Amino acid sequence: MKILSLGVKNFRNLDVQTIEFCDGLNVLQGKNAQGKTNTLEAIYLSTIGKSPKTRRDGEMIAFSHGHMEVLLKFEHLGTVKQIKLDVNHKQKSVYLNDVKLKKLSDVIGNFGSVYFSPEELNLIKSGPSHRRRFLDIILCQQDKSYLSDLQTFQKIIAQRNSLLKQENAQSQVFVWDKQLEIITKRLYEKRKKFVEKLNEVARPIHQKLTNNQEELEIQYDSQIDEESLKEFLNILQSSFEKDVLLGYTTFGLQNDDLSFKINKKDVKKHASQGQQRTVVLALKLAELEILKEDYGGYPVLLLDDVLSELDSERREKLCEYLNNIQCILTCTDFDLNLPHTLFYVNEGKVVKAQK
Repeated sequence: MKILSLGVKNFRNLDVQTIEFCDGLNVLQGKNAQGKTNTLEAIYLSTIGKSPKTRRDGEMIAFSHGHMEVLLKFEHLGTVKQIKLDVNHKQKSVYLNDVKLKKLSDVIGNFGSVYFSPEELNLIKSGPSHRRRFLDIILCQQDKSYLSDLQTFQKIIAQRNSLLKQENAQSQVFVWDKQLEIITKRLYEKRKKFVEKLNEVARPIHQKLTNNQEELEIQYDSQIDEESLKEFLNILQSSFEKDVLLGYTTFGLQNDDLSFKINKKDVKKHASQGQQRTVVLALKLAELEILKEDYGGYPVLLLDDVLSELDSERREKLCEYLNNIQCILTCTDFDLNLPHTLFYVNEGKVVKAQK
């Protein structure tokens, strides 16, 4: 998987332009607030149809303009494809090879990328929703049926929560509970299986990053298990009065989380900041390896000013993974002795450096 070019129009502060990327490591160098992160955001938008930075599409449109466009051309398994996103303040349209997709989510699974920014380094410290999102983004790229089930699950929970605020809701809620039971079982089994896979892939990566000094264990923390699935409707029924009082559904997959241990000790409570960053680095590299299996080749790695957040040893370990993939890296100053193509970013213009 590799990007051939990225075209942008009215996207944040970026000039109207087409950027042609090269194989291997592409370095976007420039001062802060010049457009480096915006370039990566435009690329990742083509992966899942959503920004890693904001939930409000209108924020991506350049000031005083009514719409923006992103056109990504890429090659995968010998075939050249393109994804186009057209966003205005009311709607977002997505095209694959000039054919408009019926649903925004249909873009997922076509172009693969792994996004790694300083914010990702807070994956350990942040709330459960960030870790669920980490799970869901990978699983949605792997499995379109998971994406469909997740969307249905979210709609049912929203509908159920709305009914809980109404009088005499119990009979109506029960109808949704039956559907929720079916969807919950499918999602739970896929999440559980994925965390087992994540352990399998991330553990040796983490061992390598720590010179075999530490052993990582990832745990899937869920209210759901095989026993609770058998009693699912009864548990929801017994929780009904509590749910009504609080105004939301208290039992279910919407509370799922991940926890991490190093040498049997909880990472969030006992690990140093450096150890926590190493765990996150192992998770992102594991994401790269897992998606490689599904795409039939490595996805593109997007590194947004991450090197400045890592010490020299962790930078070197990360760079060892850059040999056989296309990577686009942003920085204010690049001093690593690695083959690369350099681009200067200044006031929204991305220009390839002259050799």
